[in-house]
Amino acid sequence: GATKNAKSKKTWRKAYIAVGSNQGSLYQNIATSLSLLPSSTIKLLRTSHLRLTSPMYVTDQPQFLNGAVEIETTLSPRELLWELKRVEKEMGRNVNTKSEDYVRFGPRVVDLDIILFDENAVDGV
Repeated sequence: GATKNAKSKKTWRKAYIAVGSNQGSLYQNIATSLSLLPSSTIKLLRTSHLRLTSPMYVTDQPQFLNGAVEIETTLSPRELLWELKRVEKEMGRNVNTKSEDYVRFGPRVVDLDIILFDENAVDGV
């Protein structure tokens, strides 16, 4: 009845994701990572221009190709973060901070970060 319909109704909320890559085919890495996001819960709305930028913090590495993506999602901020981390891992990024070869702020095949979620800045979800 009515309870089932109320539960299945999705609320789409706007969010912005920073995208970046500095290993391999930079543009293709970003495009592929976005295609791996589940379309049932994440809709890509717009993408910014992509720009080459110098690395921060760990500067002895290649430049990054960076941009931003506007999305709508039915996921919570934490669920969205899990999806982004799943895609990073699927693309070959080492997301295990305890592993020997993990370098914080180091080179990466792809980097996906939530910038804004429902007009709220996101810092360390």
